[in-house]
This record gives sequence, C-alpha cells and structure tokens, in this order.
Amino acid sequence: MELADVERQIRAKGVSSRELGRLGEDYACQWLRQRNWRILSRNWRSRFGELDIIALDPEATLVFVEVKTRRTGRFGSPEQAVGPRKQTHLRRAAVQWLISHDRDPSTRHRGTRFDVISLSVKSDPGRSMHSEGSHPPASCPASAEAVRGSNRSGRGGWNPGSVFLRHTREAF
Repeated sequence: MELADVERQIRAKGVSSRELGRLGEDYACQWLRQRNWRILSRNWRSRFGELDIIALDPEATLVFVEVKTRRTGRFGSPEQAVGPRKQTHLRRAAVQWLISHDRDPSTRHRGTRFDVISLSVKSDPGRSMHSEGSHPPASCPASAEAVRGSNRSGRGGWNPGSVFLRHTREAF
C-alpha cells in the first residue's frame, strides 16, 4: 500500500480513534520502509505496555518507534503525549523485547534508540514529523539538531513536502 493510499484512509470521515491509530502506524511503517528501514515487529506487547514499531534503521541501529496520531491539537501535539511516564513504560518494554530476542540473529544491531513519529491530521494535507531519539521530548530546544523537508510532488495527490523530520539523537 502506498503512502497516498494510507493518507486517504486517515483523512476519511468517520474513522474511529482506534482505526486512526492503526492507520497512523501503517503510514509510519510505509514512511520508514521508503527510507530503507527494516521493520522487525509491530504492536509488540509486554506487561509494561506496547511497542508500536521495532525497526532497524539503515545504519543497523535498533529503533523503538512510538507513533502518535491526532486529528486536533486540543490535547496538545501528538509528540507531547509521550511524556516521562510513557517513556519509562517504553524503556521497560524495550528491555523485555531485547531480552526475548537476545539470540535472534535477524535482530543484530549497533545500538538502540527511541524515536517518535507524530501525525497531525487536519483539513489541509496531512503532516507527519519523524523525531529521532526524542527522549527527552523534541520540544526541548537543546534536543533538536535539524529539521528537513522535501518539496517533490508525490503520486496520487500525496505531497512529500508535507512530511517534516525533526532529528534528535538520544540513545537510552
């Protein structure tokens, strides 16, 4: 499924919050795959909570990706939903994942990191932001290293220029 197809589904009226979250994760996985990431697992659960996406980036860093999708900013930006308490749960779940996959050769990696992908769905074209290593939150001015965007036209009305990437690196 193409990013444009997932975006159309996300923007459709009547999509439940649960379905919106699933579609946001689908969108994030497609976006990462286009950037040569290998998705190892989705929605992995432990007693500490769920890890949305576990992937290897092109440099073989193991990345635990939290995906937040919002229709409005009424409750703050999507990435603001990943506060200290949520970060603690994600770290504990990640440790459990690492323990359970210790001997799996397909998960060999050169380090670990937490990323957040936040999608804001509004009446204008959807926007996504991929914040690498966003613990501490990307809203902390010292944590933002770069902001990049693309202005190429996409297929099916999707515009990659609506995808903004904020890059912060903070290994746990």
